[in-house]
Amino acid sequence: MPELLRASHARPWADCDTDADRLDVFNGLLLAAHLDAAFDSGLIAVAPDGAVMASSRLSPSTLATLGLSGPRRINGLLPAHEPFLAWHRARVWEG
Repeated sequence: MPELLRASHARPWADCDTDADRLDVFNGLLLAAHLDAAFDSGLIAVAPDGAVMASSRLSPSTLATLGLSGPRRINGLLPAHEPFLAWHRARVWEG
């Protein structure tokens, strides 16, 4: 349902140096609202191969509630996404 989806940014707008980075489509992911919140707060990240990585702060029961108790992957990523995802893993994710 589109109403439950959010445009999430790997590099938050406030941390972008230019408008070009803010508006770069490869800085964005389409995520369910609860996953957008987890991504923004560093509780999940995305590996170069699209695998969703969960923070060690998330308990098994929380992972299950979020629908992340098994392997998950973001589909449709292109190489141009990786610089933004790498920035997120280095500066936001709380592995």
